[in-house]
Amino acid sequence: MKTILKIFKNDLIGIKKSILTIVLAVGLCILPALYAWFNIFANWDPYANTGNINIAVVNLDRGYTDADGNEMNMGQSVADKLKSQTSIGWVFPDSEKSAIDGVKSGKYYAAVVIDEDFSYNMFNALTDNFVNPSFTYYENEKKNAVAPKITDTAVSTLKTSINETYVKAISQKLITAIDDSDTDLSKDLKGTDFITALKTVDDNLAGYQKTIDSIIKANNKLKTSTKLKDATDKSSKLLSDAGSAIDSSMSDIDSVGSTYYTVRNSLQDQIDSIAQDIQNLKSSAKLIHMKDDAENISADLENIKADADKLQQKIDAVDEYIKSLDISNTNEVSDALNKLDKLKTEVKKISSLTADTIDSLDMSAITNAENAVSDKLDQIIDSVSDIDDTFTSQVIPDMDNIILNIKNALKNAQDLLNTLNSTINSASSVFDNYKVTIASMNTSLSDLSDLISGIRDKIQTATDEINKAADSEVTDMIIAFLNGDSEALASFLSKPVAVEEHYYYSIANYGSSMAPFYSVLAIWVGMTILVSLMKVHVKDADYLKDARPHQLFFGRYLIFFLLSQLQVLVIVLGDLFLLKIQCLHPFAFWATAALTGLTFSILIYSLTISFGDIGKALAVVIMVLQIAGSGGTYPIEALPNFFRQVYIFFPFPYAINAMRECIGGMYHADMFKYLLELSIFIVVALVIGLIIRKPFIHIMHFIEKRMEDTDMM
Repeated sequence: MKTILKIFKNDLIGIKKSILTIVLAVGLCILPALYAWFNIFANWDPYANTGNINIAVVNLDRGYTDADGNEMNMGQSVADKLKSQTSIGWVFPDSEKSAIDGVKSGKYYAAVVIDEDFSYNMFNALTDNFVNPSFTYYENEKKNAVAPKITDTAVSTLKTSINETYVKAISQKLITAIDDSDTDLSKDLKGTDFITALKTVDDNLAGYQKTIDSIIKANNKLKTSTKLKDATDKSSKLLSDAGSAIDSSMSDIDSVGSTYYTVRNSLQDQIDSIAQDIQNLKSSAKLIHMKDDAENISADLENIKADADKLQQKIDAVDEYIKSLDISNTNEVSDALNKLDKLKTEVKKISSLTADTIDSLDMSAITNAENAVSDKLDQIIDSVSDIDDTFTSQVIPDMDNIILNIKNALKNAQDLLNTLNSTINSASSVFDNYKVTIASMNTSLSDLSDLISGIRDKIQTATDEINKAADSEVTDMIIAFLNGDSEALASFLSKPVAVEEHYYYSIANYGSSMAPFYSVLAIWVGMTILVSLMKVHVKDADYLKDARPHQLFFGRYLIFFLLSQLQVLVIVLGDLFLLKIQCLHPFAFWATAALTGLTFSILIYSLTISFGDIGKALAVVIMVLQIAGSGGTYPIEALPNFFRQVYIFFPFPYAINAMRECIGGMYHADMFKYLLELSIFIVVALVIGLIIRKPFIHIMHFIEKRMEDTDMM
């Protein structure tokens, strides 16, 4: 510690040796303060002298004459109003061309040209073909970086003022028109007529909805008739089957007819054959008595019996065949069958009688048998003749008619089935379309019903809201207001919103807001000047032979620390008492500046003693980065992403924020948090100066020696 203090004492003695070094030391203490003061003062109130910024105004407005003959020129009114304002240097050249040329040449920062139809458009805003009143703005952005922002603000203010005038004029015209009308304002605002109209619409919609529901119900009932579709499909199948059956029956009846004609002819032949056989049998019976011997008679009787049996078989065959035709239900056929039965009986008797005669072979019996057989045969012949007549005149024609009628009936049935099948197919198609139509209609009607329900709900909501609004105090106030002074109402509508402003941590002027940034920057600049003009290495001396590196480090640093703190003190005193910045906590302001001076001085000193001229260059680079990206002028959120990422690794933001707490007011323990974060850089500086420096001592000594050899550095 003694070595450290001895080095510091020798440095102080060295300064006292020459008045020049004293003056230089004083200058080094004041120079950084001047840097801070000039910048703070320059930014003290940058908008106080905006009256020197010239903006040209040219009024081309031709004016407007209303229906009552009143002449108005709103463009001239705007120009006259601007002439009385001193916040901006409004100038009024003679022509639009001179104004634009002045902007291009830099004579004016900007120009405003009011359109020639400005007044006309302003007072005809309530017509169908209205055009917004307008003016043209010209600006020279090359002349200055900040001036366009000031002129933009001025023109925006002008635009706001014109808009207020515009709204006021239109509102006054509208309110006057309302006052001049016969409209019952109270009734209109209460919405009486509107509510009545809504009620009428709602009632009509309710009726429509009821009708729609009835149609849907009717369609639902009609849906049951669509079951006919299934029945129709089944009927179509049955008719198709019936048609097939009729076609088959037609084939069958043709076959039956063919068979019938064959049978009829065969039956006729058999009946004729029976009649012929009976005649032959009768002839055979007459020949018996001519025989003279019993043997011959017996042989003839045997022949007669055989013929009678054959006749019996033929009659049986005819009888069975007629019965197999299943036509015995007619009277004629039934009579014919009865006669055939009698015929079979008579023939059977002949056969029996002949057999008996053969057995007895008595001539008298033969004669009697002959007579009996002859009589029976005569009866049989008559019966066969009747049967033949019946079949020929009645049965055969009836059967022909029956077959013909059956054919005609089947043909008619076939035609009818074809017609019916076509009709059923058409009906099936109709049923299909009808079913789809009903389903589509029901869907559309349901959607329409839902839509009407939604509209009715909205109408009810609107009615409730109108009733609620009509009963509110606001409506009563508006009615009273509209019935009041039109001038007052127009003024209200031109400025409908009042802003209630609350400012936290208010700062009196822009210079006080910028004092933290420029004060912190001045402290860094002051220390950078110190390391540039003063040596950081201690000269070799006998008392330093045994000095350790850290003793040499701190021994020389104390003079830099002292001068840095003097710089801080001058800066703070000038800020507070010369410039009189706003500062709610002066002592805390000095304490923050003192800690900032300590941090910056040891950091820059460590960089310089460790890396020589390279360390000085690093100090300048760090300063440049912090000027751009510390958040001292613009919000850090508004800066490019690079600065938003790296600013936390520099000391400026923490020192500036701590000073802002002293100037504008503290929020909890934020200042102490910022100072603690700032102190981290003291530790970083000591690590650089005491640890990282060691490996570079010989290298930096070699570099400095070579630079001195150039006789330039």
